[in-house]
Amino acid sequence: MSSPCKMAHGHSHQHGCHHHAGQAGAEQSADAQQDPPDYRSWDIVKATQHGLLDRCRELVEAGYDVRQPDGENVTLLHWAAINNRLELVRYLISKGAVVDQLGGTLNSTPLHWAVRQGHLQMVILLMKCGGDPSLIDGEGYGCIHLAVLFQHLPIIAYLVAKGQSIDTPDVNGMTPLMLSAQRIIGVEPTSFLLKFNPSLGAVDKAERNTALHWAALSGNVNAMDLLLEAGAGLDTENAKGQTPLDIACQSRNRLVIHILTNETRAKSTRSFGMLKLFQKYEMALIVLLTVSVIGALGYILDLNTDSWLMKGVLVAPVVAVSQLLSRRMMNHRSQRYLPAIFFSGCIFWAFITWFVSFLPDLALTARQVPFILSATSLLYFYYKTWRSDPGFVKSSEEETKQTIISLAEAGRLDPRMFCVSCLVRKPVRSMHCPVCGSCVARFDQHCLWTGRCVGAGNQRYYVLFLGSLVLVGHGLIFYTSVYWAQHCTATILRDGFWAFLGAVVDCSPWVLYIFLIVCCFTIWATLTLLVQIYQIVFLGLTTQERLNLQIQNRHSQHWVSLRKTPFNRGCVQNVADFFHCRCFGLIRVDSVDWTKQYHAAQTRSAQSV
Repeated sequence: MSSPCKMAHGHSHQHGCHHHAGQAGAEQSADAQQDPPDYRSWDIVKATQHGLLDRCRELVEAGYDVRQPDGENVTLLHWAAINNRLELVRYLISKGAVVDQLGGTLNSTPLHWAVRQGHLQMVILLMKCGGDPSLIDGEGYGCIHLAVLFQHLPIIAYLVAKGQSIDTPDVNGMTPLMLSAQRIIGVEPTSFLLKFNPSLGAVDKAERNTALHWAALSGNVNAMDLLLEAGAGLDTENAKGQTPLDIACQSRNRLVIHILTNETRAKSTRSFGMLKLFQKYEMALIVLLTVSVIGALGYILDLNTDSWLMKGVLVAPVVAVSQLLSRRMMNHRSQRYLPAIFFSGCIFWAFITWFVSFLPDLALTARQVPFILSATSLLYFYYKTWRSDPGFVKSSEEETKQTIISLAEAGRLDPRMFCVSCLVRKPVRSMHCPVCGSCVARFDQHCLWTGRCVGAGNQRYYVLFLGSLVLVGHGLIFYTSVYWAQHCTATILRDGFWAFLGAVVDCSPWVLYIFLIVCCFTIWATLTLLVQIYQIVFLGLTTQERLNLQIQNRHSQHWVSLRKTPFNRGCVQNVADFFHCRCFGLIRVDSVDWTKQYHAAQTRSAQSV
C-alpha cells in the first residue's frame, strides 16, 4: 500500500491525501456488501487503517513494535492519524509510539497528516500528547501552512490560539498570508488570517515579496482587495526593486493593473492638504451636503415660475453634483450612514417647514403642545437608538484564544457556536451583522434609517422612536391639510381631486414636497411599529427569529408555531420583560444579559434552542 503523503506530493494537495484517507472507508463499504471479513487474518497496518483496536492490541501484545515503520517509512501512528482513529492513537502513544516521528514520501509527522485531512480532534489529541506543530515537513511547511493550503479555518484558529505565530515562515520564508495570497483564489482563508493582525510588510527570503506582491503575481483579485483594505503597502519594493504594480504590468493582467492603478491614484489624491482636511471633518461635511441638497431640491421646486422644464433643468445639475461628490469623496463607511443622514436631513426640513409655514396659523391652538412633545421624544429616542450599544458581543485577544481552545477541545468550534468573522463565541439569539461587522446579542435587524443595528441594548429605544415618528408624521400631515385648507383656492369635495392637486402645487410646491417625504416615512414607521408590537407582545421574538422560523417552516416537514417558542412568556410578561416594566412591583421582570447567554438553559428554566 502506497503512502498517502506520496500521493499528496507536488501539485496534488487537494486530492492526494483525501483520496487515500477515504480508502479505508471505501474498502469497508465494499466489504459490507460481501461476507463479513476475517479480521483475524489482517496485518496490523490494515487493522490500524480501519481502526480495529482489538486486533491491533492483539498484535502489539504479541510483540509488534509500534514504532516500527513499514517499507515506505510510515508508522502505525501516521496511519491512525490520517484515518482519524482517536482511540487507536491514544493506545499507540501509550505503547511508546513517537508522536513527532517523520515518515512517508513527504517526511511528515502524524500531526502534519491530520492537519492535511482537516481532522481537528486528531490535531488536538496529538498536540496534547506532545506533537510539535512548528516542525517542517519535506515540502518545507509547518502545520499552520498546511492548514492554510487546505483551507481548514478551525485548525488555523486552534493553532494560533495555542501559540503558533500568524507570521510563522516556512522554509522559503513564506508566511501563511503570503501562501494564501499566492495559492488560494478566493476570499478565504485570506480574510480569516487578516483577523489575527498578521504583518502586511513581511517578505519572503528569495524574492523579498510581500503578500500583496504575491497576490499581484498570481492575479488573486480577492486577496488583493482584502490586503488593500487592510492597508498593505503599494510602494514596497522587492529584491528587484519592483512594486506590486510593476509586477502586475509585467504579467499584463489588466484587472490587477486597473485595481492597483486606481488605488495608487486614490492614495496620492488623499495626500493633498484639502482632502486631508475633508477626511478629518468628513461626516460633518456629508451631513451639511445632504441637508443642502434636500433643501436645494425643494427650493428649486418652489421657485416662482410656471416653467417646470426650467425647474427640471435646475434639478439635474444638483443631482449630478451630489452623485459625483458621494462617489468621489465618500468612503465605504460614510456610504453606510448615508440613509441615516438623509433621514435626519428630511426631519430637519420638516421641522423648519412646521416652524415657518404651519406654526403661524396654529400658534394659539393647544394642538401644538402634543406635537412639540412628540418632536422632542422623536429626537431623544432617535439619538438613544443611534448612540446606545445594540449589544455588540466583544472579546479581548486573550479571551478569544481561550474561547477557541475550549470550543475546539469540546468539539463545538463550528459556525453555530463560533463566529469566524468576529472571532467570538456566539450567544443565544445573536447574529453577525455584515453591515456593522459585529455579532449583536438578540439581533433584530440593521435599520438603514438609523444607521445602527437593533438588538438587546437599543430595541426599546427603537420602538419608542418609531412611535414618536408616527405621531410626528401624522401631526405634520394634519398641519399640512390645515395649511392647504387656508391657503389653497380649491377643495376636493367642491372642485374634484385633479383641480385640488393643481391648486396644491400652485399654492406651495415646497409644502407638497415635504408632505410627500413625511408620508413615506410615516407609512414605513407605522407598518414597522405594528410588526414590532406584534412580535414583542404576541410572539416574544425578534424580526430575525421570526423570519428564520418562517423560512424553516417553509422548507421543513416539522412545522413550528411562532406562538410556541421558548421565548414567548405571554403578552403581559413579554411586554414587562421587553420594557423592564415592573408596574410598582406587581410584575416580576426577568432581566437577561443576552451578550453572555450561551446555553438556552441559562436564560430561563423552560428554554431550549
